[in-house]
This record gives sequence, C-alpha cells and structure tokens, in this order.
Amino acid sequence: MITVPVSVVIPTFNSGHLVTQAVESVLAQSVSAAQIIVVDDGSVDDTDHRLACYRDRIACIHQVNQGVSAARNRGIFASREEYVAFLDADDVWHPQKLERQMRVLSQWPELSVLGTQCFDWPAAQFDELGDVSVNPVSIVRWEKQVIANRLSTSSNLIRRAVFDKVGYFDTDLQGPEDHDLFTRIAEVYLTANLELPLTGYRNVPASLSKQAERMELGMRQILKKLDERNAWGNRWLLRRKAQSYVDHSCAYMYGAAGCYGRAMLRSIRSLVRYPLPYARDEVQTSMERPKRLAMLASRALGQSRSIPDRQMSPVGQPMGFPKPVA
Repeated sequence: MITVPVSVVIPTFNSGHLVTQAVESVLAQSVSAAQIIVVDDGSVDDTDHRLACYRDRIACIHQVNQGVSAARNRGIFASREEYVAFLDADDVWHPQKLERQMRVLSQWPELSVLGTQCFDWPAAQFDELGDVSVNPVSIVRWEKQVIANRLSTSSNLIRRAVFDKVGYFDTDLQGPEDHDLFTRIAEVYLTANLELPLTGYRNVPASLSKQAERMELGMRQILKKLDERNAWGNRWLLRRKAQSYVDHSCAYMYGAAGCYGRAMLRSIRSLVRYPLPYARDEVQTSMERPKRLAMLASRALGQSRSIPDRQMSPVGQPMGFPKPVA
C-alpha cells in the first residue's frame, strides 16, 4: 500500500466507545497515513483499554484534561509529516478520503488547506464516488470564511508549515476555535474544499443553554481579535455582515435552547446590523432571518403551532455552525 506524508491527529476525551471507529476509518484508507496520533485529553473511561490493540500502529499521547484545542495542538507538536489531518473521535473518514485529497494537492501545489464535504454518520454504507480522477474543488475565500466557517475540522488536510506562520488553535475559545484558526489561515494561504462527501460527521448531544452562552462568547471573541489586528481594512460592510451573522447564529442557538427572549433580541439585532439579504450559500432558505424571528415570536407567545413546523423546517442551523463541545 502507498504511504502518504500525513500525520493524523485524533483528540479524544471519554469517547472510548467511539474513538476506535475513528482509528479504524484511518487504518482502512486506500492509502496509508505515515503517522497516526491519538491525544487522550485526560479520559477517565475505558479509552486506554480500547486503544491497546492498536499500539503497534498508532502513537498515544496522554495529558491532563485541557480541552480539545490543547489536545489538537499537542498532536501538531508531535507531528512529523508534511501534512497534518484532524479527525474528531466521534467522526470517521470515507476509505478514499486521503487518496482523493492527496491527488488534488499534487495537482494544486499552491493549496495549503484542503477540506471535504461531510455526510451524516452513522450511515449504512459509504457512498460510491465514481472515477477516482474526478475531484471537484471549490476555493474558500477569506471574505466568505470570515462570515461562516466553511472548513470542517475533521475533513481538513493542512500543510504542517502553515502553523508556523499563523499559529495554532486558540485554547481560550471553546467551540468556534476551528473557525478562528481557519479564518487566520485563509487570510494568508489558499484554501479549498473537495466537493465530495468524504467525512462522516456525528452530531453529539450537548447542554443547549450552556452551549449557546459558550459559543456566543467565543464567536464575539473572534470578532474582537479581527478588530484588534485590523483584519477588515476598509471593508466596513463586511464587518457589519460578520457581526450580523454572529447574532443570526446566536438566535438559532438560544432558540434551540428554548431561550426565546434572548433569541429574539439577537435576531432583531442581526437584521438591524445588516438588513441586506445574505448570499444564497450563507442561508438554507430565502428570508431566513425574518422567518426565524416570526417563529421565535410565535413560540415565545406559546403559539408554536401557529406556524406549521414543516414550513419552518428549512430554517435550521446556520451555515458553518460548529459541532457541540462537551
């Protein structure tokens, strides 16, 4: 089997029942990753026992619990290959993921980051992808990335040298740390997505109210960091749009948590800050924000059935919404 110069970093915390699926999906690749690193972020479950049978094929690093950003950073520091790939312990890869990405990178040497599309996991089987030489690519421009995260962490293949230039995951952020890092990368390097479903994404349960507060704090911290380094330049309208989109995302989170007052406030603020419509690839349905505001008002008044759920179902989570964190 061909070995590719990739260090795979798998952070895990109390996910012993899932992390072995992640490891197996890497070992099942049609090309072999040169290095697999599992960073156990202070697990107290049976993670160590479950990983014991892989010790001849993976490197295991144990650390005191510091959070997923610190675990990923520890994996980067331990990496030795030209490329670094991340895989969350609850996600998996399609068997052709690395092969397809390496083909694109060999054809696009100017690319520094290449993600993929995701599919819901668990699934009965992996999709048939067709001709291995057909790999459609879409460029991720900074002006799009700064609004909403376009790069799923578990899908990305990143040149190791990128981290020396832009830094690592911000350990002060809990939830949107991937958006922050990939936005910093997109400012400097050419980034793209391979438009094939190669990364299996598992939705995990989380405390919605705590998640909303934590995510809002992190997203507003990202905006503050952008302001501090004057990343916007004279693009004041783009800045307003980014602020508005944070409010839009927070309206979704607080609404999902049943905090309708907070959700409505942020929904109204989103429209005030940027009354223009979002681009078609930034929303799931037309008039998404007014529809969400109407839905929130209805539910706040205890009349959730006045707007049929089937009509509101397209108003799901915003584009690039981060995975819940424990």
